[in-house]
Order: sequence, then structure tokens, then C-alpha cells
Amino acid sequence: MTEHRYRLLIADDDEAFRQIVCEVCAPFFDIVEARTGDEAITRVRRELPDIALCDLHMPGQDGLHVLEAYKGLDLRRPGILMSARWSLELRDQARLAGIDSLLDKPFTRRQLLRTVGTAIETAYHEPDFGSRLLSM
Repeated sequence: MTEHRYRLLIADDDEAFRQIVCEVCAPFFDIVEARTGDEAITRVRRELPDIALCDLHMPGQDGLHVLEAYKGLDLRRPGILMSARWSLELRDQARLAGIDSLLDKPFTRRQLLRTVGTAIETAYHEPDFGSRLLSM
């Protein structure tokens, strides 16, 4: 039996940062990349990723709007918002929008995989998915 590979959208306008995140996640996920919020929304509609990881501050639509559009297609699909600059108001907005997780930049490989793994476990009822990511 082959294990399902989830499709992960990684949206960030910082090319170097996005590439690092892609390299960390590529062994575990099929990667869909976007450089801008507008590109991310297009990719979401065209490719229907299973999980989305978006930077808050991007050209065009910001990550919060991208994840709202993504969640509008299927509330069950987990969305993770990344930022180095959070305010209390922004955190509240993200929670009200149904964003599943907030990830503070910079983060470690372990924090990234734990956050993504937990989101997959919760949304898709995949017990120990996060533990399997961290043990590889």
C-alpha cells in the first residue's frame, strides 16, 4: 500500500526563504509554489492543494486573504499563516478567518514540520503524521 502524498502550497515572495522551505518539505509533500498572493490564489483554484502555508506579507493579496480564499473552497483544508511581524489584532483576524496555525518567522525545520504535521493530523485524521515527519 502506498502512502498518500499531500499537496502543499508554499507561498512566499522571498525566493531564498521559499526555496529552503520547499527543500525541507519536498521529501514529504508534493510542492506547489507561489511568489505572490495573486499567484497563490490562482494555484489554489487550479491545483487544490491539501494544505497551504502562506507568508502574511506578499505582493498582491496578502497571505490572510489567500488563506481565506483557500478555506472558502473547503473549510477542512488546513491553512498556516507565517509572519515575522505579528500584532494582537492580526492574530485575532487570522483566528476569526479560520486559519489553523500561525507560524512565527524565523522558525526551525522541526517547528515547520511539527506545525504542518499537526495540521495534517487534525484535518485529515492522520494519527502520528507529525511524528513520522520528525522521525525521518
